[in-house]
Amino acid sequence: MQVADTQKHADMAAKLAVVEYDTKNLEQPILTVEDAVKRSSFFEVHPMFYPEPVGDVIKGMKEAERKIISSEVSQNYFQIFTAKVV
Repeated sequence: MQVADTQKHADMAAKLAVVEYDTKNLEQPILTVEDAVKRSSFFEVHPMFYPEPVGDVIKGMKEAERKIISSEVSQNYFQIFTAKVV
């Protein structure tokens, strides 16, 4: 981490930084939803955050004016964010 008194000094210090990563014991990265499913990598939501059930979903779907004929899960947006300190 670098601390600077001006943006110019921070930019200069950032250009001088050398970062080395140890990749010896790294697992294959999970880059897609499919990879996460295959490797059972899921974020566990604590039960206290579960939504309270409201109504009967099955009944509501049967009574709905418009019906969902088919659906497909797709990965339209999946991004891994990295942290940076300047």
